[in-house]
Amino acid sequence: MTWLARAHPDCCWAHLTTNEFPAAATRPGAIAVLPVCGHADHGMGLPVNAEEAVLTDLLAAACGEALASCAPCILPPLRFGPSPHPESTWFGLDAVDGRDLVLEVARGVRFAGFQKLLIFSSSPWHREWLDAAARDARVELGIVVYRVHLASLGLDFHPAAALAVRQETQALAATLLGVVPVPSAPQLSSDEHFRPGNWRQAPPLPGGPLQEARTQSASLTQRQAAARLGRVLEEAAWHGRTRPAAGAPAAPARPAPTLVPLWRPFGDRYLGALTPEALRAAARRPGAVAILPTGAIEQHGPHLPVGVDAMIGQGLLARALALLADGIPAYVAPPVTIGKSNEHADWTGTLTLTYRTFARLVRTQIEQLHQLGFRRIALFNTHGGNSAVLVALIRELQQLPGLRLGMLQSTYKPAQNAQEAAYGFHAGEWETSIMLALAPGLVRRSLAVSHHPADIHAPCELRPEGAVLNLAWSTRDLAPDGVMGDATAATMEKGELWAEGAAKSLAEIVRQLAAEA
Repeated sequence: MTWLARAHPDCCWAHLTTNEFPAAATRPGAIAVLPVCGHADHGMGLPVNAEEAVLTDLLAAACGEALASCAPCILPPLRFGPSPHPESTWFGLDAVDGRDLVLEVARGVRFAGFQKLLIFSSSPWHREWLDAAARDARVELGIVVYRVHLASLGLDFHPAAALAVRQETQALAATLLGVVPVPSAPQLSSDEHFRPGNWRQAPPLPGGPLQEARTQSASLTQRQAAARLGRVLEEAAWHGRTRPAAGAPAAPARPAPTLVPLWRPFGDRYLGALTPEALRAAARRPGAVAILPTGAIEQHGPHLPVGVDAMIGQGLLARALALLADGIPAYVAPPVTIGKSNEHADWTGTLTLTYRTFARLVRTQIEQLHQLGFRRIALFNTHGGNSAVLVALIRELQQLPGLRLGMLQSTYKPAQNAQEAAYGFHAGEWETSIMLALAPGLVRRSLAVSHHPADIHAPCELRPEGAVLNLAWSTRDLAPDGVMGDATAATMEKGELWAEGAAKSLAEIVRQLAAEA
């Protein structure tokens, strides 16, 4: 659950602390990379997240090779973009909101010090709007933006692609996901020459076990595509700059590439891991609950990585779902990893969406889950800055027919002193302890600090939270190091105990939701 991007640990945006971004952005050949993928039935009999499997596998391999000559920094995948065909595309966002989302991410990339951004995409329905968004980012933000699409590397999900190319793409995705393609129903397209992209559903490829020759051919194509992507990545990283002479290292020695796992913390409960028919069947199950995680990518002081909120959300939810019986129909929608974090926007590494973009993104996911057939939807939020937006959305969307919509919130309370319980709400004892349990290798314990933004015993009415007079604060108003709490009090033992308590509480709430009449 800590792998918010399938990237070598040395070049994963979410794994860096805010203090590490200046060095990352000024490495020779530094370039940020944004993977963009969709969820679709491409007529290949595969889970709807097949694009992400192929895209991130190629990117992980390419970056592993490129580390010797440039310095890529991989952002968490953007899994939301136009999904124009309700019969065969899911978890999307309209093109205008998608464009805003990309520009807001690019703004955080530029603020972190990166001068270049490479957008690597896979969906047949994302090429045009991403081209426009990339150009807007270049003109409006001044950042240099490059675009690479999967099809240019010899693999393609497009229904009009050559049959051999589609078959190799199917074979590679099936191999990466460890599945056997299922038969796809006959599907028709119409008027695609007059109306661009009017492939309502792609022509089906055969299901069943893949022939060895096909998988071998796909493996060769994968290696060739990854090598080409690596060369493209290097060219973009050094475009307009003097590249080191052949044989000279572009940067200090960095760890050798390691095998990076696929992102699959929720197993078969992840809606993206289901085939189209299984996805529809999940929504029809009596008592089915869809959980939509919302987190953030933002500074968490000098000792924690910027991906803390998203990591903790996915980690606690994975532990909670593991406690449920297999027959309880609880599912997780593609997580909203980036949230509304503008209170941290002046710290490097923070990525923030505006109120409008975040609200539109979450609203669209809720509406699509409802359209799919889910009548119980729970938002599981692990970033305080999102809360006000989500509560307002819940109130607005209560009118959807038959919808039971609310917040999934643990009732577990850790044993903390009164000061920490009241004002240890960012990068303090709780979050640091949980991270020590979930991902201890990402915690820089020697850099932990203690700082509370208010004293519960002080005789004043003005406080940042929970007082008669509240302050609409930016983080720098309250915390010189970005920490609000006592991180020095954190331990792995507390983290394990607290994670277990929170997971049990969450699991019980999900059981109750699924059991409601």
